[in-house]
Amino acid sequence: MFLAHYHLTALSVLVVQKEVLALSFFLFFSFQLSGQTTPSITIQKSSIKVGDLLEEITRQSGADFAFNSKLLDKNEVLDFEIRNATLTETLDLLVQKIDVTYRIIEGQIVLNFAEKKENFYTISGYLSEEATGEVLIGASIILNGTSRGVVTNEFGYYVMTPKEGTYDLTFSYVGFEAKNLQIDLRKATQKNVTLKMASFDLSTVIVELPLQEQLNTKQLDVIRFSPEQLNSLPEFGGESGLVKGMQSLPGINVQGDGSAFFNVRGGERDQNVIFIDDAPVFGISHLLGFYSMVIPDFTKSIDIYKSDMPVSLGDRLSSIVSIRTNDGNLNKLKFSGAINPFVNRFTLETPIAKQKSSVFVSYRRSSFDRLIERAAEGVSYHFQDFHFKWNWKVNDKNRLFLTLIQAGDYFTSPSAVSDVNWGSGAAALRWNHLFHPQLFSNTTLYSSNYAYNVTFAPNFWTSQLGMVGVKTDFTQYKNSKYQAKFGFNLQLYSSTPGSFTLDSTINVLPNFSQNLSRKGVLYYEGRYDFTEKWQFKGGLRLTTWANLGPRNFYELDGNYEVSDTIEAGIGAFNRYAHLAPRLSLRYQISPTTQLKLSYGTYQQYLQLILDSVSPFSALEVWLPSSPNVRPQRAQQWALNYLQVSKPLQLEFALAAYYKTAQNQIDYAPHATTFLNPLLEAELRFGTARSYGLELMLKKEWNKASGWLSYTYSRTFRTTPDLNEGLEYRAVQDRPHELSLALSFPLKKRILCSTYWTSSSGTTFTSPVGFYDFNGSTTPIFGERNNDRLPAYHRLDFSIKFLLNKNPNARYQHDLTFALYNAIGHKNIYAIRFNKLEHSFLSPLVRTNIFSDEPLSPSQIDLIRFFPSLTYKFKL
Repeated sequence: MFLAHYHLTALSVLVVQKEVLALSFFLFFSFQLSGQTTPSITIQKSSIKVGDLLEEITRQSGADFAFNSKLLDKNEVLDFEIRNATLTETLDLLVQKIDVTYRIIEGQIVLNFAEKKENFYTISGYLSEEATGEVLIGASIILNGTSRGVVTNEFGYYVMTPKEGTYDLTFSYVGFEAKNLQIDLRKATQKNVTLKMASFDLSTVIVELPLQEQLNTKQLDVIRFSPEQLNSLPEFGGESGLVKGMQSLPGINVQGDGSAFFNVRGGERDQNVIFIDDAPVFGISHLLGFYSMVIPDFTKSIDIYKSDMPVSLGDRLSSIVSIRTNDGNLNKLKFSGAINPFVNRFTLETPIAKQKSSVFVSYRRSSFDRLIERAAEGVSYHFQDFHFKWNWKVNDKNRLFLTLIQAGDYFTSPSAVSDVNWGSGAAALRWNHLFHPQLFSNTTLYSSNYAYNVTFAPNFWTSQLGMVGVKTDFTQYKNSKYQAKFGFNLQLYSSTPGSFTLDSTINVLPNFSQNLSRKGVLYYEGRYDFTEKWQFKGGLRLTTWANLGPRNFYELDGNYEVSDTIEAGIGAFNRYAHLAPRLSLRYQISPTTQLKLSYGTYQQYLQLILDSVSPFSALEVWLPSSPNVRPQRAQQWALNYLQVSKPLQLEFALAAYYKTAQNQIDYAPHATTFLNPLLEAELRFGTARSYGLELMLKKEWNKASGWLSYTYSRTFRTTPDLNEGLEYRAVQDRPHELSLALSFPLKKRILCSTYWTSSSGTTFTSPVGFYDFNGSTTPIFGERNNDRLPAYHRLDFSIKFLLNKNPNARYQHDLTFALYNAIGHKNIYAIRFNKLEHSFLSPLVRTNIFSDEPLSPSQIDLIRFFPSLTYKFKL
């Protein structure tokens, strides 16, 4: 058995050895054959016909070509140089020269048509005004012959990415002459374009955009309120107010005459924020709300977001107002002003380096001092504003801006309250940088502050809020269908709810401590155009909040009483983090109609704590989120519809919304928020829900314009510790509001504007009865906010006389007569049952119902008729 096995193994080895020799022999000859059939091709011809080139390749390689006779022009002459190349390398160079594809099949080279590659290139640049160099925000750039177009961003920059070809572009902006340019697009192209302002006999003439451009310039969740629209409304005391102008828009209502507070879609007054060049502003009013610190001439554009708020903007539940300011004339000096018995304003803008750098300076001061001193000896009041803007075009890729704003109100009196001063300011240093045509950045270092002090001689009451932040936005135009915006924001807050001192060194209420907080934000938002009709936008905002020590804070039990005092050390002792998604889907039903559905989650970390129910009290405090005050949150669904009609020059917009909110602040019965170091114990927290419908109709004629807006809005709250836990109407629940604004010429140089507004009255809690206890009359209260003030009605009217016969004269001036509340309607903003009838505090703070003084019910209104005459000039 062993021998047999041995011989079998030997035989197997022999067979294997023969197979290995055979395989080695085969590989050797294959290698030799391969070496002999792989050609080394060398062709160096500065000009050779395609037919001759193919023959030369065949001669050197031995491979024949097969192709359709229509594929090549054999007489086409080209350059072809290659040395010691393989057949594959030679064919790769060939297809680059004659734009074909190849395959080697059974030793034959088969040529075929190449798939045509579409190249896309960017067209980008800045759009600006020819005379002043001011960039134009929201201007249109249209590819003629297509439905495609873009608008300039808030810095006047635009980008579009069409495929290679020749295009006719139209650049246009309302009030300017359109410009057409032809561009042969073969590479990335930058086109900075200037537009010339159209010449008109009347300032109210409207320049109509083509229908498609009207749709392209609209964002359904954004109302762009221009300074021209603001100035077309009747004035109060010689000025057009920002808040009063916003009141003419649907979904926005003001609490009453003399109020700088406004509510949007049923939100609280503190759930709105105003940005000026990316810096938030906390105190925007003068004269208890009749004037705004925002000077209309200083503004370039006003964008109001009520839903689908961009993830790059601040944390508020109801609205964001973003104001961009004028840069200043880059070409020549301009001086303007407005003079009337109440307010005087002067503005200077001048180039520092022509076409490169300029400044814009505006100063305004009220003239009420003399009028008030005549009425009340020793009493004085005035307000003033200072606005400054500097810009510098460093080069084509970099630009710097500096914005400074300072405002103040100053009141003195010989009474117990001898001085009351309010102050608000903001600063922003911005850097625009263009990394390449498709990546734009804006970096801002900013600060803001708000403070007031009241002197009860010799004592002082002060409160302040200050913050500093840095923010960088990146906008990436990836291609013609996708655009992304992302960045970060870091903010530091310092707030003191109140401090009461006997003098500058002694603090009699040491429990009023300074709050230090930090907020960090990361965000990303992408917009994708599936087709010309469908567009999707999605974003995510990640926010972190931290309260910083060292400081003391109180722990509250279930009865809102102090259960413990905590001493927090240096660093963060309390944190919150939230993810806020924002989604929207837009559908273009037709060339004239768009529909948009959006959803958003929002949060808020600063709360305005009121010390009265007054709509214009200035002694409120800003309170940051803390262990006892959780951040407010809200979710909103919104549906927007927009239709434009070119034959009728008509625009119709409709919006419906539903919003829920959590951690909403209300106050305990008879809450004490004035001079109270345990302020958080007076707060009660609950939920809210709001829903409504908004309509707006805009009509433009050749020399006139106007808009009609109507809002139906309801807001209800549920606070477990109030109203027996039952749902009740919120203070801002005002079901109906109607506004009508018209601007039209009476004659060639006489312009008229009128504004009418009507709205439901504000809710309030009225007593359902009274009883006497130990000789004191005490009210009995039932359901919260069970009553409503009378309806609000107001008619404003103005007439402007253009004093120039030549509309192109260098010196332009006009005279405006205006009437505020021309019908003299008595608009009630509060009904009170005071126990401190003659006290200076009665209009400012909640009163003690257990005092021995008798009840004094009263209705309070402010202005029933107010005329003004203003002279304005420009040169």
